[in-house]
Amino acid sequence: MLDINVMQIVINFLSLSAFYGLFAVGLALIFGVMKVVNFAHGEFFMLGGYALWLLLAAMPGVPLWLVFLIALVAGPLAVAVLGMLVERLIFEPTSDNVFGGFIASLGLSYVLQAVAVLCFGVVSKSLPVMVPGQIQIGGGTLTYQRLVVILGAVAMMVALYYFLYRTRSGRAVRAASQNRDAALLQGIDLRRVGLMTMAIGAAMAAVSGVLMGSVINVSPYMGLEAIWKAFIVVIVGGLGSIPGAIVAALLFGLIDSIATTLGYGQYVVIIDTVIMLVVLAFFPRGLLGREAPPLDQGQVAADDAGQVRPSRAMAGVLALAGAALLAGYPLLASPYYIGVGILFLINLILVISYRTVITMGGWSFAHITMLAIGAYATGMLQSRLGLSFWAILPLSGLVAAVVAVAIAVPVMRTRQFYFFLSTFAAGEAIRQCFIQFRGVFGGIEGIPFLSPPEDLFGLSFMDTTNYFYLALVVCVVSGCLLYLFDISRTGRTIRAMSENENLSGAIGLDAFSLKILAFALGAFFAGCAGSLFAGYNGFVAPTDFTTQFMFKIIAAVVIGGNRSFWGPILGLLVLTLIEELLIDANQLIPLFWGLTIIFTVLFIPAGLEGLVSRCLARRPLRKWRPISDRRDRDATRA
Repeated sequence: MLDINVMQIVINFLSLSAFYGLFAVGLALIFGVMKVVNFAHGEFFMLGGYALWLLLAAMPGVPLWLVFLIALVAGPLAVAVLGMLVERLIFEPTSDNVFGGFIASLGLSYVLQAVAVLCFGVVSKSLPVMVPGQIQIGGGTLTYQRLVVILGAVAMMVALYYFLYRTRSGRAVRAASQNRDAALLQGIDLRRVGLMTMAIGAAMAAVSGVLMGSVINVSPYMGLEAIWKAFIVVIVGGLGSIPGAIVAALLFGLIDSIATTLGYGQYVVIIDTVIMLVVLAFFPRGLLGREAPPLDQGQVAADDAGQVRPSRAMAGVLALAGAALLAGYPLLASPYYIGVGILFLINLILVISYRTVITMGGWSFAHITMLAIGAYATGMLQSRLGLSFWAILPLSGLVAAVVAVAIAVPVMRTRQFYFFLSTFAAGEAIRQCFIQFRGVFGGIEGIPFLSPPEDLFGLSFMDTTNYFYLALVVCVVSGCLLYLFDISRTGRTIRAMSENENLSGAIGLDAFSLKILAFALGAFFAGCAGSLFAGYNGFVAPTDFTTQFMFKIIAAVVIGGNRSFWGPILGLLVLTLIEELLIDANQLIPLFWGLTIIFTVLFIPAGLEGLVSRCLARRPLRKWRPISDRRDRDATRA
């Protein structure tokens, strides 16, 4: 029989709920007013932790409690100023394109992570306990540091309530949250409200970082770990709902406390994600949420004016020219760059299949997970069943498609930001399954000693040149099939449905099934790419499928554009060139990727593809006119 300490569960519940609530409420407040999800909210939390560490290093000999109090004031103020700069430089210019602002904040999060790595290193900082000591309550242990976290969170919530309901500025914030147009008609300065909201949300994240700085280790990636939990909380509570965020924080605080006390703490990510999916299946907008603002999930910017798209004949010529260049690439490249080419082709399959998902089924953060599922399916089918690679290749894609459908059933009922954030959480939960279920997936070490594909037509695929051509063939076949689907009647129907889902439903289209079809199709080809990835590397490990990898795929589509298959290809080529140029300074790679995606969203919202199209549209063309037209024109001038 389990010896359960109920009081310890209650204590852990209070401390976890306090942290979850304080961190997530700031995120919910920003969304409620500005209608955008700030992915860099986790980095504001990280900066709060580093503010405490810097003050400890700068003030040796000063009592810890005094440094702690100074950090609770100075850290949030500094981060609030940064938040206002972010609002002015990123969110305000993208106010008419909220999804573009969200993507830019995703780039900002990686910029801030890279800056933290450059300034503080990748090694976690272990801080001393600011308020030492503990008390015993009914058989449970409550440290003074966690008591400070609980009291600090309660104090911040009370202060926020007073501000929102007892001050004129707070009433302006609530008015803007409920109806921006009506607030504007009442004379409320929405720019000022946006600045104030961003400052408050950023400060709350920084306060969370200061409070938790001595409880958890401070590192450049602590914000990424925290933002996952915040997304879970705000999705279940409802985007933009502060009461919903508090209710969800209490719910997950209780669940995580029970799981940890019972010895299942390592499965918390998986448990929380399953609960999120169950809630979304019945409440697509969360428990107390509101409808997300309408936006086009299929593109970052919707301006087609002045753009010229190549004809199908020209696209075919470009495709053949590109295939010819790739076919000759191994003849000129060194073995190292042949390997780079193989990974480029695998990533190319990934980005063109991701383009299918985003233009037809919505932006997903779980696409890299489909690559991982295909790779793990290859490893398990080969090491345990001894199947041939040629049978495993399509089977891996099929396994990924089946898992995608299982995720899509609850997730596809959501829209806009709910969809993106829920797939982010689901993808991380699946990655945790690879780590935690060691007997099935090999744990953190993964599945080693995988064999390359068997010889085919006398060709050995242990030779990287032959493997390059194999990847090229799979890439070309995948691209052709996806293109044929894109121009088919079903593909055009799905694309039209994504423009206006409500109208599509009104005319009898089954939008739910069509979105699942697009999601599963993209997952199938991502799974096939995962099979190639596993065959080339010779092993599979969860560390290969990180959020940075997913960020690369998203960045490729945003930077290149997604109106045709050429955009993602161009974006991936740019990112690969950046990666190779900075190969000796790999810590700078996320920094340049993030800056590139921010620049693209702000100045080239249609991507490089749109930039090229505009240049072609503005090029002066001499058009032939009949002589009679010229005479009429000259007569008119005369």
